[in-house]
This record gives sequence, C-alpha cells and structure tokens, in this order.
Amino acid sequence: MMINPKINQIGIAGLLVAAMLLMQIHSIEFWTTYAGATGILWSLLLEGAALWLWSARSIGKNGLALVASLLVLAGPLYQVSLPVIDSYRASESGVISNTQTANVLRDEITSLQAALATYNDNSKTRVGWAARIDETQARLTTVQTELKQLLIAQAAPPAMAWQHTAVISMQAIALVIFQLVIVLAIRSLSHNPEQPTLQSPRRKHKPKTTKQWAGLSLVR
Repeated sequence: MMINPKINQIGIAGLLVAAMLLMQIHSIEFWTTYAGATGILWSLLLEGAALWLWSARSIGKNGLALVASLLVLAGPLYQVSLPVIDSYRASESGVISNTQTANVLRDEITSLQAALATYNDNSKTRVGWAARIDETQARLTTVQTELKQLLIAQAAPPAMAWQHTAVISMQAIALVIFQLVIVLAIRSLSHNPEQPTLQSPRRKHKPKTTKQWAGLSLVR
C-alpha cells in the first residue's frame, strides 16, 4: 500500500515538532540554570542553527550541524543524568567526611589508651583512680566501636538502586534517538527530489522537397 507523499511529509513534520519540543523542555531547563534568563535564547538558537545547517547539502555546514546537535543534546543528557551526578558527588563527599572522622577517632583512641595506661600505673601506687579508669575504659570501648562501624560503612558504601540507574540510562538512550530523529526528519523534509527528465519528443521528418530529391539524384 503506497502512502500519499503529502501525508508522509505531514507525519514526518509532526514527529519533528514532537521530538524538538521534548528536547527543548530539557535543554531550556539546562541553559537557564547556567545562563540565566538568556538560556532560552541559547537553547532555541542552537536548535534553529542545527536545523538550518542540517537542511543544507554541504559537508562543511553538516559538520557544524553535528557540533550544534551535540550541544543541543548535551543539555538534556545532563539534566536526565543529574541524579547520578548528585549521588556521585554525595558519595565522594561522604568518603572524605568518613575519612576525616576516622582519623579523629583514631587520634582519640590513641589519647585514651595513653591516658588509661597512665591511670593504671598511678593506681599501683595510689588509690582513687578506679573511677577514672572505668570512665576512660568505657569511652575507649565506645570510640573503638564507632570506628569499627565507620570502617564497615566505608568498605561497602550504599550504591544507587539499579532500577533508578536503569531508568536514567533508558531516558538517555531515548534522548539520543530523539536527536537522531530530528536530524533525519529535517533532512527528509529539506530534500527536494529532482524532477524526472522528460524524453524529448521525436522529431517529425518533413517530406523532402523537389529540390532535395533533385540534389540526391545528382549525387548518385
């Protein structure tokens, strides 16, 4: 079944508009975050430049179109992957914080152990150190437990749920596909097929005149 070319063109145009609208929602959000109120112009101008450059049949312009399309795509990809980026930053910050906390706990353990040794030595010659020894020992046990739990947490940091990561990956792949659809759609709409060349009509041979027949007779 042959599809009417006009209907096909309308369908391609609708697909182009829908894909552009979705891309611009994410792109404008990205550019307004980093460029302020002019972010809308950044996003729209990049998209418009990409469309115009892709519609041209020139290697140079198509190369620039590829760069523009990648810039348009970068914003939505960043917005979609932002939860992963935030999770990574939080994880890095948590590792640094845990390392600093572990160092503080180790220093406190060293100090408590030294104090406990001093108190034990003093208790051999003088009475009245039992309460202080018990307090120091209890604090030492608490700090050692905290350090142990912290090291366990560092060894197995909580990771993002794989379902969340899978959804973000699917969104990123979909955005890449939408950008490819935009490029293919504008290339299709801007393509003007050459008109088929018409066969030149056959020349009608005019009947030879009497003079022409006479000339042929003389040649013979």
